[in-house]
Amino acid sequence: MRNKVSIIIVALFIVNLAFCSSGNRLRFYQPARQNLIGIKQLVIAPCQGNDDSALICSYLTTFIEQANYFSLFDQNEFTSALQQRQLSYENLKQADSLLQIGVLLNVDAIIFSELKSLEIFPDESGVETVAKSVWTGEYERDANGTIIEEISPTGETIKKKKYKLQNVDQHFRIRKAKMQADFALIDLKKGGRLVSRKLTEEYSSGKSITEENQKLPAEDEIKRILAREVVHKFFNDIAPKNIVVKRAIEKGTALLDSGAVHARVGRWNKAAEFWNEAQKNQPTDGRIYYNLGVASEAMGNYDQAASYYKKATLLSPKKKSYQNAIENLKKIGQNK
Repeated sequence: MRNKVSIIIVALFIVNLAFCSSGNRLRFYQPARQNLIGIKQLVIAPCQGNDDSALICSYLTTFIEQANYFSLFDQNEFTSALQQRQLSYENLKQADSLLQIGVLLNVDAIIFSELKSLEIFPDESGVETVAKSVWTGEYERDANGTIIEEISPTGETIKKKKYKLQNVDQHFRIRKAKMQADFALIDLKKGGRLVSRKLTEEYSSGKSITEENQKLPAEDEIKRILAREVVHKFFNDIAPKNIVVKRAIEKGTALLDSGAVHARVGRWNKAAEFWNEAQKNQPTDGRIYYNLGVASEAMGNYDQAASYYKKATLLSPKKKSYQNAIENLKKIGQNK
């Protein structure tokens, strides 16, 4: 009996060890379509165009804040800093001005946008022939000729109407619109255009049936829909996606364990704080550098992650997982 218990305990230990070594499910940022490694602090320049261009800036702000990846620099503070140095947003397209203001304010990049055109076309109208169920004026009857009764949605007992399919003319209206906008993401520290997009978004309300008094969307609603969709297209090119991956986290000391708690819920900045503190106390512990590499990779800082993983491998050359982490980063670089 004791032997059986011992076998079960050993088996459970092995299963548990295998589960732990397989890693935790952690939230990482999948690389964006454009290589924007190191771009975190953004500022949004006032959108150019007519009065409706404010919608572009509004949705840019909303998407960036919801992504919880970039940090937004206050636009008013940025404008004030420009004015103090006799610079304008137009000046920022010149390399010297870029380096001056970007380094000074510690802002990585600026987003320029311009609403090029917005057209809401006259409603289209037409008539189409459709088959509809039409009441014949008679009621359904059973085999004995008695009118069949049914319960209405309101709970009343009513006679069951007899319908037939009939072709009828149906009047409809369609409202269409189109928006064109330009976007540019410019590096404020190194200079150069990182992303440039000329985007078009079209809108169609679909058929609104006149006889059924279906209302077409108001123009303001259509403008909001177009602005949201055109900004979303641009945002998909610059924003990493939040994904769940399996990664091992090293534990074993109070600081390593404390950081691991935050890592499991995606608080990577907080996790890194504990591991940086651990590094000060134990600068030759490969586990710490590995964990810092995981945190850097999770936040999209791939160059920094590679540096930490290499350090971990040098300190703990027998740990295959550290070398595997370096190989994973190489694959990310190839895919980009």
